Amino acid sequence: MGSGAAKSPVRARVLVVAVPLIVANSFWLFANWGRQGYASGQSFATVISIFFNVVFCLLVAMAINAALKRFMPRLAFNHAEMIVLYILLTIGSVMAGHDSTQILWPMIAYTAWFATPENGWTRFTHAMPDVLTIKDRGALKDYFCGHSTLYTWDHIALWAVPVLAWTAIIFVMTTMMLFIIAILADRWTRQEKLSCPIVQLPLAMTQPEGGFFRNGLMWAGLAAAAGMNLMNGLHVLYPNVPGFGGQFADVSALIGVRPWTAMGWTPIALFPFAVGMSYFIPLDLSFSIWFFYVVTKLSRVAGDVLGLTANPRFPYPNQQASGAWIGLAITAIWMSRGAIRDQIRAGLYGTKVSGQELIRPRTAVVGLAVGSLILLTLGRMVGISLPLGIVYLALMFAIGTAIARVRAELGPPSHDFLGDPLLMITTFTGTQAVGLPALTFMTLMNSLNRAYRSHPMPSMLEGFVMCDRRGIPTRLLVPGIIVAVLVGTLSSAWAHCHLSYRYGAASYGEQAQCWWFYDKLALWCKTPAPADGAGMAAMLGGAGVIFGLMALRRRFIWWPLHPAGYALSLSPWNATWYSGSVFLGWLIKLLIMRYGGIRIYRRAMPLFMGIVLGDLTMGAIWSLLGIALGMPMYRFLF
Repeated sequence: MGSGAAKSPVRARVLVVAVPLIVANSFWLFANWGRQGYASGQSFATVISIFFNVVFCLLVAMAINAALKRFMPRLAFNHAEMIVLYILLTIGSVMAGHDSTQILWPMIAYTAWFATPENGWTRFTHAMPDVLTIKDRGALKDYFCGHSTLYTWDHIALWAVPVLAWTAIIFVMTTMMLFIIAILADRWTRQEKLSCPIVQLPLAMTQPEGGFFRNGLMWAGLAAAAGMNLMNGLHVLYPNVPGFGGQFADVSALIGVRPWTAMGWTPIALFPFAVGMSYFIPLDLSFSIWFFYVVTKLSRVAGDVLGLTANPRFPYPNQQASGAWIGLAITAIWMSRGAIRDQIRAGLYGTKVSGQELIRPRTAVVGLAVGSLILLTLGRMVGISLPLGIVYLALMFAIGTAIARVRAELGPPSHDFLGDPLLMITTFTGTQAVGLPALTFMTLMNSLNRAYRSHPMPSMLEGFVMCDRRGIPTRLLVPGIIVAVLVGTLSSAWAHCHLSYRYGAASYGEQAQCWWFYDKLALWCKTPAPADGAGMAAMLGGAGVIFGLMALRRRFIWWPLHPAGYALSLSPWNATWYSGSVFLGWLIKLLIMRYGGIRIYRRAMPLFMGIVLGDLTMGAIWSLLGIALGMPMYRFLF
């Protein structure tokens, strides 16, 4: 049990509240796309590790709950129910995430409208599985042109089969992820005692005694961050109003001379929520994030000096990142091999396992076997060979495991990389060896593993941690998570179709990723890509750096560089935008720890939680205001 075991029961009424809120949040996340796509929309909540829409919903729910406690106490939620509500809303939002179904639903109909002999998409449309896509161009006219409604029988019937088929696939994949987390959770959270920094804010907000909201430092941080966000938002609407910290300053452009311009876009900006979140990251880990980012930029400068930047792919960041994240997965599994062995043995032979079980070992082991069988059978049906299917699944779940581990150990403000299993496989085999049917299906799957900023596995693990620390029986999580996955996936399809039939999918929602994925597939159809020797070297080199850094950390206690910092530094989005804020958070924490000690550090924690809460809350208000008025507002997330 966690400290302070919860005596309050978690009743089924949590689901009664959570289900409609998950649906509403799905609509909110999809409505953040403007009528003309990305440029006319709002901040995207799920591109960071803690979702502003969920934090805002929790804040509003707690305000309502406070009123209920005063006037209708029987209807009020206890603190355990508030925690479970937060977890379920997070899982539901993951399913409707920016790097998930927000790309999937447009992709399944996109080629029917835009495929032409000129763009080459007609070369592969015949290989797209009928049950998973929509190919009737005439039936999609209202969907792409807009000024219509989803709510006709023809429109609903058109989408019903592919939506249900994809929901089934997502459900099997996500359930298998839950089983993997169940196997690893006790080892990571109770034996290794990973800190899971992301859970600090929601746990503080839901304290039974409510002390968080009576802390003056918290309100000071909230006021400062919300005030900055408010001023930046007013600056967007009224340029005469001064902004603060909301603009990027590009270092490479300021220098403006070679070889420094080889760094590429190197923005410096202040994101209060990222500074606040960095305060809770262990010092060596936050140091590693910004240190390796600087090293990555300097490697580009060195490459320009040596003439290597004539190759536009240098220094192969996506391939390096792919190898690095797989390396992190291997090291995480290797360090947990004893716990994994015990869980598998318990599942096969019914032996006892120490610690609290999220899911019974036998259920987890059998569930993984059945899920693998289902997905591999599906792969064979769409033209994926058994060995290729096994490799694909292994890579997909390995990446999720690595992300869950990094989130539990570091808690970075965000995490992303463009290294999907298809990239990893074709780097070693070339495209011709994979075959057109497999390439086509895996391209569709890319919509679910594009950048990994909103991934189910770390959110599941953090849900387990929150329940454990508050003494809430974790078995209550499993049915709730299953409901959240199903409702979140189905409601995301509803939200996408509702808005697309209204505004027209030819301009609303994700466009760039659909074109990018299908253009790449068309190029492979025209000119098959061979195995990529340089890409292989970069991928193996990325994994080698991870193994080397891990060996140094185990050999030398004082070694300051964490391998996860290297993996995070290679991201095209997270490291580029947030490294400056991570550096500031690291510096503040370093000074406090050095000159104030642990006592001052702990006393200052509410201040930085308030900074995160204030920035996210004000950002959520701008998002809702922009949706209501139908115009873009200040984007504190991009």
